Amino acid sequence: MKLYKFILPVMASAILLGSCDDDKMEWGTPDGHNEVNLSEIPLALAEKIANYDFIKSYVQTHAPHMTVGIGLGADLYINDADYRQVANDNFQMITTGNAMKHSSVVRNDGSLDFTTIDAFFDAVPSDIKIYGHNFIWHTQQRQSYLKSLIAPEVVVETNGDDVCENIVGNSDFEDGTTNPWGCWGGNGPVKSISEKGEGYESDYAMKLSNPKDGNMWDAQAACTFDKYLEVGTTYVFQFMARIANGSGGLQVQTQNSTTYQSQEGYNNFDISNTWVLCQCEYTCTKDDVDRILINFGKISGDYYIDNFKFGKKIEEKMTNLLGDNGKFEDGTLNSWGGWGNNSSRSISTQGEGYNSDYCMVLTNPADADSWSAQAAYTLPEELVVGKTYMYQAWVKATVENPDFTMQIQNPTTYSGEGYVSISTSTNTWVPFEGEFTCTKEGMTRLCINFGKVAGDYYVDNIKFGEKKEVATPSSYATTRAGGITYKFKSAEEKKEILLTAMEAWIKDMFEHCNGRVKEWDVINEPITDNALWRGIDGNFMSNGDDVPDTAPIEDPNSGLNLNWADDHFYWGYYIGKEYVVKAFEYARKYAPADAMLYVNDYNLETNPGKLATLIQLVDYIEQNGQRVDGIGTQMHVSTNITREDIDAMFKTMAQTGKLIRVTELDVKVGTTTPSVSELAKQAEVYQMIFDSYKEYVPQNQQSGITIWSLTDHKREHEYWISNDAPNIFDASYGRKHAYKGVCDGIAGYDISRDFNGEDWNKNK
Repeated sequence: MKLYKFILPVMASAILLGSCDDDKMEWGTPDGHNEVNLSEIPLALAEKIANYDFIKSYVQTHAPHMTVGIGLGADLYINDADYRQVANDNFQMITTGNAMKHSSVVRNDGSLDFTTIDAFFDAVPSDIKIYGHNFIWHTQQRQSYLKSLIAPEVVVETNGDDVCENIVGNSDFEDGTTNPWGCWGGNGPVKSISEKGEGYESDYAMKLSNPKDGNMWDAQAACTFDKYLEVGTTYVFQFMARIANGSGGLQVQTQNSTTYQSQEGYNNFDISNTWVLCQCEYTCTKDDVDRILINFGKISGDYYIDNFKFGKKIEEKMTNLLGDNGKFEDGTLNSWGGWGNNSSRSISTQGEGYNSDYCMVLTNPADADSWSAQAAYTLPEELVVGKTYMYQAWVKATVENPDFTMQIQNPTTYSGEGYVSISTSTNTWVPFEGEFTCTKEGMTRLCINFGKVAGDYYVDNIKFGEKKEVATPSSYATTRAGGITYKFKSAEEKKEILLTAMEAWIKDMFEHCNGRVKEWDVINEPITDNALWRGIDGNFMSNGDDVPDTAPIEDPNSGLNLNWADDHFYWGYYIGKEYVVKAFEYARKYAPADAMLYVNDYNLETNPGKLATLIQLVDYIEQNGQRVDGIGTQMHVSTNITREDIDAMFKTMAQTGKLIRVTELDVKVGTTTPSVSELAKQAEVYQMIFDSYKEYVPQNQQSGITIWSLTDHKREHEYWISNDAPNIFDASYGRKHAYKGVCDGIAGYDISRDFNGEDWNKNK
């Protein structure tokens, strides 16, 4: 038998015997008595605890019909060999605290991540059972995914000039507000609406005031979306900006609005006192990005922002005839040539492209006519008269040139048309885009004219081709500024969608577990503390308190947010009471034939009304054709719990005829340094619960008892019962007095009553 440490406070140390095998206690023979034998020497409490066997050995001997388990963190069990050994030595079944819950397995896109579950299954010996916790709860449900399923269909209206499917409402700020933007930062920034007439060719703009120089992130404006961005999708930022005086700098980025992690999409812009077009793109790589930011804390000043658009890139407005010949990523000019004004054409230094390694550099040595210096590319086919064609490119220059031009030309007659010009911006990439309808025969050459102003011109991502038709989006009644419309789902549509998601979740879990898990909490904590069905008829009582959560807001003008805590999701709000029936229907459909399915709740030992409503819920499930095998009572109790309350609960539960399981037992003592008497009281309560369970729950209904958390170590109590010592092992795996209470409760008597001096050191 392996010797475990025991815990008693220092004040109790006087009752301990010596610990060296070579030391023998010298017992004298009292007058008038025979010599004292070792078998007559009583043991101290600590030595008795040390001589107890493993917990599951007593279950096998005294209560083989029931299972005693432990609830613990899967990661800790997987990664800590000592922790795992103590759990394996003592318990017959393991419940993972979080690893099998919806939010731990379901990703934001609805896919399932079984990495932790698989590692846990591999670590648990085959002779130890695993209890499934849980399928349907009101918290730790992947809210972002479930919310996305029932969110309105977003229709983004675009026109031929848009570079993205804009999802920012009130993009032009013409309603006279800065909605939906927020603002904060260590610099003390201020967000406001501009004076009328200060917008970009409009009335209003958003004004961002940074009072002092600092880090770029010390002043931020942010817009948060209802859905996460899509991984692998390219998004575009586009807006106009200026600073009131001098020059400044802005930065855009994306992040997760709750954790502030998943930061990416960074791009910097130099800002002057004249309006500058700021545009960039990036491909999303994180699955939880739901916020865009404007960082403006580096340089103090008043920044004006207008026409802010962000959304999926409109990938192709044309059938591009250049292919990769406009990207230059092979480090060559490909088929580009040119002439005029002693100009030159070359490949940039690596890293100088637009979000890429390379671009084409056009150098004009002297001011002249625009067409005096040209780059040229021969198209693979002659343009068709009557068709509309488009140019696209990104351009940066060392000078401002108001006449940087693209055109089409007949290479034999030099006849040209389709002239489109932009003004280049010094050291800032600007987009080039234009279109024309072909009217002349023989047009097969694309020309870039850059002879007007001497300087270096960087050109990248050149595209040219026939313009594609742009479909006109459907029109819906509910609209927000920025060309966004919403098609709302009906209550029946939402119900059907969520039932489909529920079935898929339960089905995939059962199939992946492949029979390894035979007992499950199908419904967890369905009843509020005021004895109502949680999530039904506006009842959103939070876990363990009396403060109702706010009901979801789905008014199109209020943000489409479900105003519930992170990863809260009340299935019953959308499905009604039927959600509990459907959960059992799906579980029974996909579970192994011998699986046992439970409902589980807390505070049943102190709240008879809640227990009565839970039993009514079980009856409702069975009246609607589904079988409930068992009822779980969590039993997170303290040392002031009474035997009367416990007895009453078990008597009531036993009357249902269902399997009864204590699913999450722990006993609070109110301190991290309990006294001898407090430890004794904790042990008494643990034993009392086992005694009452065995007395009032018939043997054929005794599923068993699970103790919640293995030790008192703070790593197990960071988020659960902190600043207490509620478990039966101390932080160093030492057996507490409560260990004895559990074993005695299982056996039904004080196992140590027959221990004597012959036992005191037998486990050394």
